[in-house]
Amino acid sequence: MAQLAGVSPGLVSRLVNEDPTLKIRPETRERVMDAIDMLQYTPHASARALRSARTGLLGFALHHVNDPIYAQLVESAQTAAAERNYSVVLLNASELVGRRDAYRALVGGHRVDGLLVQSGFGADNSGLQELVLSIPSVVFNASAMPGIRTVRLDDSTASAIATRHLVELGHTRIAFVGAEGASSDRRFQGYAEALDDAGLQSLPMVSGGWSASEARKGIEQYFSSGGRATALVVATSTSALGVHAGVISSGRSIPDDVSLVCIQDAWFAEHLNPPLTAVELPLGDVGRLAVNLLIGQIASRTEGEVVLGDPPPALIERESTSVPGAEPV
Repeated sequence: MAQLAGVSPGLVSRLVNEDPTLKIRPETRERVMDAIDMLQYTPHASARALRSARTGLLGFALHHVNDPIYAQLVESAQTAAAERNYSVVLLNASELVGRRDAYRALVGGHRVDGLLVQSGFGADNSGLQELVLSIPSVVFNASAMPGIRTVRLDDSTASAIATRHLVELGHTRIAFVGAEGASSDRRFQGYAEALDDAGLQSLPMVSGGWSASEARKGIEQYFSSGGRATALVVATSTSALGVHAGVISSGRSIPDDVSLVCIQDAWFAEHLNPPLTAVELPLGDVGRLAVNLLIGQIASRTEGEVVLGDPPPALIERESTSVPGAEPV
């Protein structure tokens, strides 16, 4: 390429790598660019990474990579990263947090420039904190953590919207199906506050876990033990899939006997029988926001919590909710 342009290899290298100190005549630059076009040259990403100590990769660590509710989140994160000339690598959050050798290899080997990691579901976040303090990071789905940048959805508002919908239909015995973890806790809080505002009593949380199978077992046990709720707020759409099946297997009809609404819409919600009422949260927007925050962390680390409230959660009313003991409205 240098030979074709009639210049030194060093000049070509400095031009290709956008050396800000390079002074070059316009006609010389044009000759080099013509040579680049003629030879169809593409800069080698790995070589550039070695020179800049950057990989151009962002790690995205999730606990349940195959959960369908994260598809929109991952897609939006990948799009936002590509717009900033980064690529996203999916990682197993449980493995990174639980195995020191795994995260040491990731951090010590400089395999990614930054890490977007989903908060754990338990109360102990010590492993997570150790990981994210060792590399530019943003923690998704977490409440505020000292020294760490976090971003999350407005969980309590979403749950309050779901609960108020059931109250407005006339339900007074409304239960919450949740699981261990901060996001479920925030959603339970929104549920309880909405009931309190309506002068109604909240019920103890029905433990449904984070999977459809766990949620089905949880709601079947609830009804077999004498549970009398006429309406259910479910913490996630994946759990709602199991609750939907569990209500029916318990000999009850949706929505004639039990109304059902979940937090976070999913592609399968409209295909259930009956279709599932849901409160939509802006997963795509939070994915883009998290990536942009992470790229900012790579340049200069900051801490603080960001709660995405715009666009706000929105109710999508389908056929799984109705007035108590009546046909769907």
